[in-house]
Amino acid sequence: MPTSVQEQVKVLVELQKIDGELFRLRKVLAEHPARQKKAEEEFEKKKVRLKAAEDELKSRQVKQKDKELDLQSREEKIKKLQTQLYALKSNKEYQAMELEIKGAKADNSLVEEEILRLFDAVEEARTAVAREKEALAVEEKAHRDTLAVLKKDAETLGAQVSALEEKRKAYTPNLEPKLLTQYEKILKGRDGTAIVPILEQSCGGCHIGLPPQFINEIQMNPDKLMYCEDCGRILYWPS
Repeated sequence: MPTSVQEQVKVLVELQKIDGELFRLRKVLAEHPARQKKAEEEFEKKKVRLKAAEDELKSRQVKQKDKELDLQSREEKIKKLQTQLYALKSNKEYQAMELEIKGAKADNSLVEEEILRLFDAVEEARTAVAREKEALAVEEKAHRDTLAVLKKDAETLGAQVSALEEKRKAYTPNLEPKLLTQYEKILKGRDGTAIVPILEQSCGGCHIGLPPQFINEIQMNPDKLMYCEDCGRILYWPS
């Protein structure tokens, strides 16, 4: 195990490279459930369009059926009137009945026109359903492909995390337990970055400028651990 602070810092720098990548990979991996949920929600929205088209088709079919039943009832009524027509004895009653039959037939013509319009509307709705089914089939394939990609991506990320965790084990035994505990505490609280170099007279983590005397001290005392007074990260001189 390295004994000097300088040697320990060198180990920490190498460990930080691993931990920085681990933090990034774990963060991406943690986002996967949300990405999958979003994909599922988007696909459900597309299924709603088909359901709406199917409901509209059913609604129009019901209206068409109701009109057809109404027409059937009207035609039966006309047949009854026509049967009664020949049983009438007075000319006045006969003419009145004829007029009623004529009016009923005129009404039936309007109902028949409405049935034809509804027939066209049903066909239009049926075409819309077929179109939505076709579109949904394409979307379903794309959805399955998306989920497959997410699954494969998660598996790849998981394998990378496992490999880095295994690699990390080669470094941790080379650190003083107290220092490792301190490093890991900072690592957890500072988004995966616990040790950073001094860059252009500033902390390489929070980028706050460092006093000249502080920089002189870290250069003059390489075996003394120095911390950024602002973010608390461990600092080291790049050279």
